[in-house]
Amino acid sequence: MSGEKTSSSLHILYAEDDPASGRLVQRIAETEGYSVKVLGTAQEFLQLLPLEKPDLLLLDLHLPDTYGLDLLAKTRARLPDAPVIVVTASSSVDDVIKALKGGAIDYLTKPVDHQRLLVSLTHAVKMLRQQQDLTRLRSELEETYKLEHMIGSSSAMAQVRDLIRQAAPSDATVLITGESGTGKELVARALHYASSRVARSFVDVNCAALTETLIESELFGHEKGAFTSAISRRRGKFEQADGGTLFLDEIGDMPVATQAKMLRVLQERSFQRVGGEEKISVNVRVICATNHDLEQAMQKGTFRMDLFYRINMFVLEVPPLRERLSDVPELASHFLAVAHRAGKYQVEGISQEALAALCQHNWPGNVRELHNAIERALTVCKEEEIQPYHLPPAVLRKSLPLTQANGHSENQNMVEAVEQFERAMILAALEKNYWNKTQAASALGVTRRILAYKMQNLGIERSEPEHLRES
Repeated sequence: MSGEKTSSSLHILYAEDDPASGRLVQRIAETEGYSVKVLGTAQEFLQLLPLEKPDLLLLDLHLPDTYGLDLLAKTRARLPDAPVIVVTASSSVDDVIKALKGGAIDYLTKPVDHQRLLVSLTHAVKMLRQQQDLTRLRSELEETYKLEHMIGSSSAMAQVRDLIRQAAPSDATVLITGESGTGKELVARALHYASSRVARSFVDVNCAALTETLIESELFGHEKGAFTSAISRRRGKFEQADGGTLFLDEIGDMPVATQAKMLRVLQERSFQRVGGEEKISVNVRVICATNHDLEQAMQKGTFRMDLFYRINMFVLEVPPLRERLSDVPELASHFLAVAHRAGKYQVEGISQEALAALCQHNWPGNVRELHNAIERALTVCKEEEIQPYHLPPAVLRKSLPLTQANGHSENQNMVEAVEQFERAMILAALEKNYWNKTQAASALGVTRRILAYKMQNLGIERSEPEHLRES
């Protein structure tokens, strides 16, 4: 389908064997700026579909060489995003209903009414715009959550990416574990966008945010009148995620009574809405996440053992930020760049002293805490670069003991702190570029000679066999 256009450039392909009807529709539409091509047979129509790349489609339900509903099915298969309007001389309600169920957005009866045609085309254009927006949004999301765009060049994050690649092609249930703020939802989305379900919905549910009385309605939906406030039927998250991925965040907080129903749904892939009797089958890939120790929760009786072993098929642990401090400079730069692109702040960068302070903090709140620290610094900073005094007091106060960070004394001076930061930044760039010094130097914005000089001064060497090192 073409990109967004004005009505004057929208192209309509019309399958119609009645020349008079074809000319009438063509004349009305072209006075409003549409481009219309009329084709007398289904064969011609299908042959020109890939060549013409129409934005909107009109189909007569009674063509000489095919049944109109068959043509509708073939058209929807080849151009699923293009709105289709059917045209019929028949008064058969059955044909109209079948056409609408088959994917047509509207129908017109012959002789085609001038105003009715324009209203239908306007509605089709609106749907076209919405579909283009959805396609653009989906493309942006796919780009955002690509594995190679996951921030972090540390070996810990490389392992996370490898595990995502292993798990993504499967429909197996995945359990993502890790402390609060490590980015478990980002990992879940990366799994979805690296899977074959990428074109379908990613639906998330925060189990910790729902009460015991609400969670079943949220997950499975409800029928009208199921409870006092159920004024209409409601589709639950499982139905919304059909064909795609359902992300159950903080599953460790799910009520035990709901856990039993969840186990049954995961085993049977079917359920009943609250207050309903009909069994609804779904094709859903389930990803769970928790910051709790579920084995400990089983011992306490707050998490069912059978559910644990049902969701424990593939475990993916997200490391805390303190275990991948070499990723801090890259993450901080990313958050700064995002804020800069949004036009919220005019700050150009982060000083080396501020970065050194960030690299020495132990980050109990993980990546979320780092993000908040950068946002806070941007809010108070009136200079070109963020300085240490712009950072939250907790970041400056709760730093790792420097003996733990790099073996130096706790009286480490600023020069040593900057050296520590430079070492972390250089190692991150080298790891990301597979120790190709030319590419790493380019990423760091320095020459290869300067990089080699700093590596020598900081004692950075690659601990691999000589024949694998860069010449």
